[in-house]
Amino acid sequence: MKRVLVLTTGGTILSFRTAEGLKPVKEDVTELLNEKLLKLSGEYEIDVETVFNKDSSNIVPEDWYIVKDSIQRSIDKYDGIVILHGTDTMSYSAAMLSFLFAEVNKAIILTGSQIPLSYKDSDGGKNLRDAVIAAGDSRLKGVFVVFHDKVINGTRAYKRSSINKDAYISCNYPYVGVIKDNKLFITQEYRDMKDKEHDAGLKILELKDKKIPKIFVLKMIPGIEASLIDYILKEGYQGVIIEGYGLGGMPVDNKELMAKIDLLASKRIPVIMATQCVYDGVNLDTYEVGMTAKKNGILSAYDMTTEAVYTKLMWGLSCTDSYEDLVKLLQTNLCGELAVRY
Repeated sequence: MKRVLVLTTGGTILSFRTAEGLKPVKEDVTELLNEKLLKLSGEYEIDVETVFNKDSSNIVPEDWYIVKDSIQRSIDKYDGIVILHGTDTMSYSAAMLSFLFAEVNKAIILTGSQIPLSYKDSDGGKNLRDAVIAAGDSRLKGVFVVFHDKVINGTRAYKRSSINKDAYISCNYPYVGVIKDNKLFITQEYRDMKDKEHDAGLKILELKDKKIPKIFVLKMIPGIEASLIDYILKEGYQGVIIEGYGLGGMPVDNKELMAKIDLLASKRIPVIMATQCVYDGVNLDTYEVGMTAKKNGILSAYDMTTEAVYTKLMWGLSCTDSYEDLVKLLQTNLCGELAVRY
């Protein structure tokens, strides 16, 4: 019999109606979860542990380390781990846990729901059961999101809908698998992708401490003010992610803005260009605006999601003080987050 630990952190799946609106308020939800898992009885031994109770909009980076510690305390005793999580920031948590557990040899599965588990029309029961099935499957190693029958690499999950039960897509990467009739089917596209990934030579870095580096995400908009860079410098941000246009465009005619971004690079503050587009990633060698950005020391996120870049940079800054090592880390695929380099 497979042993699976379910860690609860709150989210819609464990929310209840209150005078202030839906929110996770009950500490002990074991009875509710066991009721939804009855169909799996006899095949899985399931334990439940509460980590914290939060709407995932209230998740902060420190919470990722609390979850990490809960996983580390228990993972040797179980075949896999399920984490119940709110959908709004699940992509961030899944990405960060992917880097924190880049060498794990079991499945760590995040799931949640669009409708609370206590509601009759909830998608939570199905997602929960599917997550347990995936967690107990020895073919999966790493961190994944399971949602609406699909298994998604933890660094590639992207929430596309605020209401639809089919809320997540796999961004720029094959779906890992699908779950039908309580069975996991791994896709051939994922197998082929895994065969092509070849960056395992980089030694996974160890955390020096659990300090949370300050990272600024700067979204390009028409007429953006260069003074935002002054704020970034004044507040001591240690990394900047630019969400550029398309393949990595930004207003290079704004000489004041470019000069100040060049100042960031001269101070060896990593500046990474991501894209506001969902699909296909960044290529700084196509347009003049991208090539100019590259000449100013801006690094490419390639086909990584903003969530993956943000958490990878945060993790990397917590592992090394070397700018060169950090750049190498950012440009190396560790757990499926980086598949295409232009």
